[in-house]
Amino acid sequence: MQDEKQVYSFDSLSVVEFLVKWRKPLLVVTLVAAVASVIFSGPTFIKPRYKSTVVFYPATTNSVSKALLNENAYDRNDPLEFGEEEQAEQLIQILYSDEIRQHIIDKYDLINHYDIKPNSKYRYTQLAKKFSDNIRFRRTEYSSVEIEVLDTDPQIAANIANDIAALLDETKNKIQLEQATKGFKIVETQYLAKRDLVNRLNDSLNQFRSMGIFDYELQIDHISEVYTQAVAGMSDAKAKLQLLRSKGISESDTGIINNLGRLSGSEATARELQKQLDLLGRFGGAYNSVKEQLEQENEELVKLRQRFDRAKVDVDEVLPVKFVVNSAKVAEKKTYPLRSLIVLLSTFGAFLFSLLILIAVENYKYLLARKQ
Repeated sequence: MQDEKQVYSFDSLSVVEFLVKWRKPLLVVTLVAAVASVIFSGPTFIKPRYKSTVVFYPATTNSVSKALLNENAYDRNDPLEFGEEEQAEQLIQILYSDEIRQHIIDKYDLINHYDIKPNSKYRYTQLAKKFSDNIRFRRTEYSSVEIEVLDTDPQIAANIANDIAALLDETKNKIQLEQATKGFKIVETQYLAKRDLVNRLNDSLNQFRSMGIFDYELQIDHISEVYTQAVAGMSDAKAKLQLLRSKGISESDTGIINNLGRLSGSEATARELQKQLDLLGRFGGAYNSVKEQLEQENEELVKLRQRFDRAKVDVDEVLPVKFVVNSAKVAEKKTYPLRSLIVLLSTFGAFLFSLLILIAVENYKYLLARKQ
C-alpha cells in the first residue's frame, strides 16, 4: 500500500488561508518590529533635527556707480530689479566658499557640536560630510536661492541660516571691493597725472599772460589793425609837414607843431606795437600749442574725473547682493526623523520579510514532499 503523501503547494492555497495559518508568527514579528521601531526611532537613539530656511532673490548688480551714476540709460542697471538664473548660480557658488564655511565652523564650534572627536584622523572629512548633510543651498524653480539648515538645536539652525545669509553680502562685497580698489588705484593714478599735466599747462599759460600774451588770435588782429592805423597816421603827418614846409611856413606854426606831435605819437605807438608784434611772433606759436593742448587735456581730465568719482563710489559704497524674502525662524516642530513613517516602513518591512521567509519555508516543504 502506497503511503499517503501529503503534498504542499503554495499555489493551491489562497492568500487568506496562508495568512490565517501563519497569523501568529506574522503578528508576533510585526508587533515586535513596530515596538522596536518606536523605541529605536526615539530621541534616545536618533536625535531629532530641526530645519530653518532663508529664501532670497539675487540683485542684478552691486556696482553703485553703474546702477545710479551711469549717464547712459541703456547701460544702467536697475538696483531694484531681481536677478535671474545666472546671478543665482553665482551667489550659490559664493555660499559654498571656504570663507563662509570656515566662519560658521569656527563661530559655532561645529567639530564639538557634531560630536566629532578632535583628535580623529579623519575629523575634517567627517566635518565636511556633516556640514554638507546639514547645510544645503539650492536654486528654486522661481530663480530664488534657498539656504536650508538642519540641526539638533532649533535656535542654532535658525542662527546659522541667518548668519550665512549675512555672510553672503559680506563675502561678495569683499571680493568686489578688492577689484574695485585695484580699479580705483589705476584710475586715481591716471587722474592725478592728468591733473598735474593740466596744472603745468596752466602755469605755462600764466607765464605767457605775464608777458602780455592773453589771446593770440584776438591780439594779433587788434594790434595789426592799430599798427596799420599808426603807420597811416605817421604817413599822413609826414605828408602834411612836407606840404607845410614847402610853403615856407615857420616851424613855430601851430599846424607844423600839431603834425610833429602826431608824427611823434604815431611813431611811439608803432614802436610799441611792433614790440608786441615781435613778442607775439616769437611766442605766439608756443602759446597756441599750449592752449590747444590744454583744451584737449581738460576734456580728458573731465572724463577721468567722472571715472575717478564713479570708482571712488564703488570703493566707498555698497549695495545689498540679495533681496531677502524669508528670514530663518526657530522651528517649533522637528523635521527629522519622521517617527510615524519610520514605524510604518519598519513594520511593513518586517511583515513583508517574514512573509517571504514563510513562503520560502512552504515551498521548501513542498519540494521535500515531492522527493518522498
